[in-house]
Amino acid sequence: MTNKEIAALFNELATMMEIHGENEFKIKTYANAYLTLRKLDQPLLEQSKEENMMIKGIGSSVADKIEEIKKTNTFQVYEEFKNKTPKGVRDIIKIKGLGPKKVKTIWRELEIESLGELLYACQENRLVTLKGFGVKIQNEVISNIEFLNENTDSFLYPQIEKVEQELIKELKSLNPNTRIESTGAFRRHLQILEGLDILADSSLILPNSIAQVNGKILFNERVPINFHYTSPEEFGSKWIETTGGSNKFLAKIDFKKEASRTESEILIDVFGKFIPAECRDNEDVQKLNIEALVTHSDLKGIIHNHSTYSDGIYSLRDMTMECMRLNYEYFVISDHSKTASYANGLNIDRLYTQWNEIDSINKEFPSFKVFKSIESDILSNGDLDYDDEILGKFDLVIASIHQNLNMDLDKAMIRLIKAVENPFTRILGHPTGRLLLSRKGYPVDFIKLIDACAANNVVIELNSNPYRLDMDYSHIDYAQEKGVLISINPDAHNLLAIQDVKYGIMAARRGNLQKSNCLNTMNLAEFETWISSKK
Repeated sequence: MTNKEIAALFNELATMMEIHGENEFKIKTYANAYLTLRKLDQPLLEQSKEENMMIKGIGSSVADKIEEIKKTNTFQVYEEFKNKTPKGVRDIIKIKGLGPKKVKTIWRELEIESLGELLYACQENRLVTLKGFGVKIQNEVISNIEFLNENTDSFLYPQIEKVEQELIKELKSLNPNTRIESTGAFRRHLQILEGLDILADSSLILPNSIAQVNGKILFNERVPINFHYTSPEEFGSKWIETTGGSNKFLAKIDFKKEASRTESEILIDVFGKFIPAECRDNEDVQKLNIEALVTHSDLKGIIHNHSTYSDGIYSLRDMTMECMRLNYEYFVISDHSKTASYANGLNIDRLYTQWNEIDSINKEFPSFKVFKSIESDILSNGDLDYDDEILGKFDLVIASIHQNLNMDLDKAMIRLIKAVENPFTRILGHPTGRLLLSRKGYPVDFIKLIDACAANNVVIELNSNPYRLDMDYSHIDYAQEKGVLISINPDAHNLLAIQDVKYGIMAARRGNLQKSNCLNTMNLAEFETWISSKK
């Protein structure tokens, strides 16, 4: 262990102790040890305790702990505080720009215990509502978290999407006469990826952004790239093979026999239709009604969005105008409810102010409509936020769990089903509360939950934020079987995030969602009819 690594242990200990409100003198001792040890050039672990104590700034207490480190690579006091501080909070400690007081505020006031939860909170502008924070700090936190995430072994789809666009452009510039396509799990639109696969019909000249690091081929020294090569004649069969899919799908294809045909020719001959890459993990692609699968162009309206009335960045008018620019027919504003103080939830007075603005906008643009909604917190006992009189005045209510997420299956199901049975609930928002690569989410029995939604005519959200994609696509088929509609919602907190519905579409198609079973494929007139048919 180097001096800097030893110093880092003392620094982390000092920070953890301050978060837990420990003795200031001890905190200062360990903080000063960090400042001293990180600058030393003589290897501390190669010196005796007496030699270390001769160094200015190292007293008996610190020297004793260095002796412990020699034997165990750690020391007892550090381990004690490590054990009572969640790992995710310790990860947050490492973010530049966040001192102990700010980390404590984030943990205690927002109940955030992971980097992913913190990044999501930043995207929802929750940090700017805290004392001592502001837009600048929030943006720095986002930047620093994204930097840390870039060094993990797994990536969310949008991260690889950016890499794919850049790399393909560079490769085609250097190899203009070579066919180059992305393939593998990325092409099948998996939510979490370990890298990117590239298929080419001849050897490639590689850009400087590609290099071999520790035995791996990496793009910009961080994203693993797997290159596959084939001949021009066999490109079609190789593309199917490298794209992959379920064992049942792949077993249907005789790759040697089909080597000289295009991908479309092979698939149409074998299955009677072209099977899109994102559908190939299905165990029985033969039964898929490909033409009826939902597409991006099928969406007529944007549901579940936030404005500056709660924790969005843009005004209600800005969000409305962006939906109009994108040629949607309607827009559902669903700011946070009053209990969501962390997200500037709307009290009654501010609700009426928002409703008056909606009325004004709707008069101004009679061919477009803004609907009055709320993302109502599902309280710990399963009740919705606000009383029935207020809930009854919304066009629709989206019910979501945001707080007290540490639940076992029984508690989660009681809470969810009570909310679903509430006569004012029209859509159940992000049912598991998961944040991909950051938070697993509370346990849910989806058979029981979908059955409850079917019995109460409640729509289930497929939250398109790429950190959520909740509910998972794997439950869509059962929901369709029970007649439960799915709503593909961006949960947008800014203008660009409205377009996150594309990630929801990807997931929905993987789950075989038919356009007729998607709520927001309804045009404005149909959606208004649905609104008026409250439970």
